[in-house]
Amino acid sequence: MARPVSAQPPLAHGDQELFTCLADVESVAKTRWLKNKEVLFVLRRCASLGMQASSDIIQYPRSGQVVLYDRNAVKHFRRDAHEWKKKRDGKTVREDHEKLKIDGVQLLTCCYAHSEATPTFHRRIYWLLAPPAPPAGAGPPPAAVSQQQPVLVHYLDERHIPADSAPTKGRGGSSSSSG
Repeated sequence: MARPVSAQPPLAHGDQELFTCLADVESVAKTRWLKNKEVLFVLRRCASLGMQASSDIIQYPRSGQVVLYDRNAVKHFRRDAHEWKKKRDGKTVREDHEKLKIDGVQLLTCCYAHSEATPTFHRRIYWLLAPPAPPAGAGPPPAAVSQQQPVLVHYLDERHIPADSAPTKGRGGSSSSSG
């Protein structure tokens, strides 16, 4: 079952229309990693794009698939049945964590995981960073727009990236640059 994730306020950084519907997001996600601004747009506008938060964990998602979860509703969304590289302890999945910037401001967290079986297959998990606390004496914090915490999970086998859209350096253009 899918649950709607409520719409977020307009983008603070470059409020431009990057996608108009879920099909646009899926089309791009099949051929390359989403850029930082695109991820931010999707997380803040998931409802208007027609994306529904999955309440079931997707098993063996395929390359190019994007899945939206609500972290509060689906606690173990990482249990997707794929075998990911483990840390030295042999138990814990090795994930690389980064804070991603947009226009010089850290707005997203991303976790990268690498497939144990297929070296070119990866998972990226994105979510919004919590807004900074208001300065002391600034009054009460604004009411939360939503208690939901959307998480976007993107799977991609880099063998399926067309040569003309392949990244020239870094992590597919989604590193902590202003992409």
